[in-house]
Amino acid sequence: MLFSHTLKGIDHLLIGVDKLEDARHNYLRLGFQLTPRGRHIGWGTANYCIMFPDDYLELIGIVDASQDTNGLDTFLEKGKGGLGFAFRSLDTKKTAESLSRLGIKIEGPSDLRRVLELDNGDVMPAFELLRYGPEVAPGMATFVCDHKTPEIVWQDKWLPHANGAKGIKRIVYAMKNPSDVITDYARFFGEDAVVVTDGCIDVQLRERNQTLRLIATDEVSHFYPSSNRPIDGRDNYMVGFHLWSDDIKATQAYFDQYRVQCRIEGDQSLRLLENDTCGVVIAFDAVS
Repeated sequence: MLFSHTLKGIDHLLIGVDKLEDARHNYLRLGFQLTPRGRHIGWGTANYCIMFPDDYLELIGIVDASQDTNGLDTFLEKGKGGLGFAFRSLDTKKTAESLSRLGIKIEGPSDLRRVLELDNGDVMPAFELLRYGPEVAPGMATFVCDHKTPEIVWQDKWLPHANGAKGIKRIVYAMKNPSDVITDYARFFGEDAVVVTDGCIDVQLRERNQTLRLIATDEVSHFYPSSNRPIDGRDNYMVGFHLWSDDIKATQAYFDQYRVQCRIEGDQSLRLLENDTCGVVIAFDAVS
């Protein structure tokens, strides 16, 4: 069984920030609705989540540097931005078995809880995480997540966003030579899932019509002209991600109303400035 056959697309994407409350205010201005703050038990990190019907974004920052930050402190030494993402698994044990059969060293599944600070008292969402070697998704920082209490975090009141965002369409990573990893992605996601196009490699997650895209580092400006993402010296890094918008004109109208700068790219897509998004490209694409 292929690794991808045990997954159900992308679960969530993490954006590492140096000042969590400032990031929260930035994303509110961009038209996102955020959940109340969550605090990871046993770690010195906290987060705010931006929920969509099937996936979500996570702003994560350090609130207690004396505790383990799960590597966030090291990441932030080179700048804020896209930290990584999780695949969704409905059965992490089955996912672990598929990787073990392929000879991959795994860590977990392990339990994680966080305290979610609601107005009427704290609640405690529970997750199961699975980590594995870098050969599974080379050039990307990934892991697997299984939600044990989805009803706590997927509440209807947190799903609408004034900017029209509906979910994660594509995650884009840059690396020096993407062609070097074609075989690896074909091994774990299937040969038919890996599509080589002009200047990029797409790994298609057909379950939810999502894509992982790899581009060459020296081609970033071709895909994202006038990108003002700071150069942080990482060999591989998340350039950004694309979100679905059910009405791209309404999305643009929101940004115009609140004087949020964006770059219009044709009539089906627009892109925010990295200075406003904590160092990561965010593009909105019309639902096709």
